[in-house]
Amino acid sequence: MRPALVTALGAALLLSLSCLPSAAQGRKLLVAVMDQVAWRDLLAPEVKAPTVRRLAKEGGVGLMSVRTARPSGGGGGYLTIGAGSRAGSPPVEGAEGSLEGRAFQATEMVAGEPARRSYTAYTGWSAGDNAIVHLGIGELTRQNMPTTYLISLGLLGTSLRRAGLRVACLGNADTADSPHREAVAIGMDEQGLVELGNVGAGLLRPQPSRPYRLTTDGERLLAAFQQVAAAADLVAVDLGETSRVGWSADSMLPAAARRARYRAIEQSDNLLAHLLRSLPEGDWAVMVLTPTARPPEPEEQLASLTPVIFRTPGGKPGLLISPSTRRAGLVVNTDVAATILGYFGLETPTEVVGRPIRIEPSAEDSLARMVSDEARQSELEAARRLAFRWLAVLTAIALWGTAGFFALNARAPAWPRPLLRALLLLVLAAPPALLMVGFGQLSLPQMLGGAAVIAAAIALLGSAVTGWRSGHSLPAVLLAGLLVYDLGRGGTLIAWSPLGYSAAAGARFYGIGNEFGGALLGAALVAAASLLASREQATMGQRALAVAGLLVITGMVGYPRFGANLGMSLACAVGFAYFAPHLWEDRPTWADGVAMLLVAGVVAGGAIAVDVLRRGTEASHIGMFVSTMKAQGWGALGQVVIRKWAMNWALVRSSLWADAALAGVGLLSVFLLVQPRRAVEALSAQPWMGPAVRACVVGAVAAWAFNDSGIVAAALVLLYGAGTLAYLGLAEA
Repeated sequence: MRPALVTALGAALLLSLSCLPSAAQGRKLLVAVMDQVAWRDLLAPEVKAPTVRRLAKEGGVGLMSVRTARPSGGGGGYLTIGAGSRAGSPPVEGAEGSLEGRAFQATEMVAGEPARRSYTAYTGWSAGDNAIVHLGIGELTRQNMPTTYLISLGLLGTSLRRAGLRVACLGNADTADSPHREAVAIGMDEQGLVELGNVGAGLLRPQPSRPYRLTTDGERLLAAFQQVAAAADLVAVDLGETSRVGWSADSMLPAAARRARYRAIEQSDNLLAHLLRSLPEGDWAVMVLTPTARPPEPEEQLASLTPVIFRTPGGKPGLLISPSTRRAGLVVNTDVAATILGYFGLETPTEVVGRPIRIEPSAEDSLARMVSDEARQSELEAARRLAFRWLAVLTAIALWGTAGFFALNARAPAWPRPLLRALLLLVLAAPPALLMVGFGQLSLPQMLGGAAVIAAAIALLGSAVTGWRSGHSLPAVLLAGLLVYDLGRGGTLIAWSPLGYSAAAGARFYGIGNEFGGALLGAALVAAASLLASREQATMGQRALAVAGLLVITGMVGYPRFGANLGMSLACAVGFAYFAPHLWEDRPTWADGVAMLLVAGVVAGGAIAVDVLRRGTEASHIGMFVSTMKAQGWGALGQVVIRKWAMNWALVRSSLWADAALAGVGLLSVFLLVQPRRAVEALSAQPWMGPAVRACVVGAVAAWAFNDSGIVAAALVLLYGAGTLAYLGLAEA
């Protein structure tokens, strides 16, 4: 009897454990893909999309940056969502579409063979009982292997499968020219398999009146959905029609493409309504995604931020936000995998760079906010491209022009001198002017015109106050003060400045970017040198206050709540550590500099440590990197170093800012080699400016070495160092 009793007790224990509620028990998620649309399309007065608008009012809404996918000429947005990390998809050679979309039913005939047989031939794996196979998984894996960061295609599907959750994919965006089953890349596992679903051509019917000649058969898709919805935990549905319009838009007139897109949205909205009405019992969340941005229309500046909606059971409406962006109403496509895993109560693997999205309640009209932010980002991105290019060009012209003037020495005519001084002042005043236009929502002409007017006003005011002797001081003091103020208040001005980071490009979303980081380093040094009294009159308190201010800036630039820029914080530490000992010694020793560098380094490192310890999973990308190093070891650091240097070297070879940085180096070289006495005379009136200019050079080298776009930061540091020296030197000419 005893063995029988033990067996019975064991069976009862196993039964009771199996009945315990899991983190995902009862939870279901419908991911609806309505691709290549913008908020301005979904909310256009001519569009009737009641289902999408209802979901948007009941849940969280946001703009999603989709340019974090690696540029490969073919795509990668869907792969990026499924991997939780940046992925790329090359085009299919000799065919339309990309490898990303080459998924098929296991029983579907491809080139005369069942897809499951082709899958085994390509991979060496068996398709088993899975309903869907991705025939591009082998080449996609190879294409994404030579990266400087960890990536695992199909990580979302693999994580769900290992947790015992079932995934289904439905629908396609096929055209008459090529298959488009990209949505499978969201739910497939690392072997390119999906357990349930139907993405085959049988879900389509002919539509000769449209350029793509096919359309989704709503009744068939609905029937397929009803077959899998009860069994699956995650169902990804490609509504299809808007994608087809997007694939065919280049062959249509803009007005015709817009009308076709509006009708496609209405058809997709109607289909989504039927899917929602047929949902079986359970706690279903709904996520509406646009993984790929459509091309901008002729009158638009930007269309690379796409709509995303997330409605959870019992959730409240508001704006979507994640630790990746720290900006209400803005998330990243790499956040989706972490969000889905978190919804099902699963841990996020270290390969996933995104963070879980949450809904932040908002008192304002969320949809009106989306329209406003989308329009503002469009104007901002266009202004950024122009401002970024022309500031670099004007900086190079001003610095090379001054270098040429001094190289000619006595042969130089007198008339270029006032023009060069005026141009230098305008360039020095441009960064604070470009920061100040972030105070309001402006159009492209208003931003650029306003920045030009403000820069001229700063230059004239600085010159008038000092009698053209120290016009360089006001731009530096103003920029340093405004940036410290803005960082302390959340960085709103930086976020909406044409010289700030680009949310549309997906590179940075909060803190201080390398553009303003470099400008702050140079401006802070010039400001400190300008505000301090002469060496004989400066008190110990004034010198200590200057050092304390520079240390505060170092900490703010590095502290993730404010600047979140470790590379620029280290560059500030190096530049300030060179400058500070000169406040007490004419010729400080190496020991003085090293001691000051250690202090500044402790300030920068302490800011990061506080973030990691206090914020945990909400830590910034720096804190996340520290956590990754703990999990992966020193190899993670090597990957970051390689990636940053690769990007830096690419910018050195291609960016206009490399020309601006070279101009700064050229100007300093001319001063040292051709007219060293002129340089000494120019700096003699301001005894602290010599150490400040040299500190700018040291800081520029550090900024270039420590940052992935370091040449940009270095050029802006040199703008204030070499630009100030040029301005003062022209006064002595």
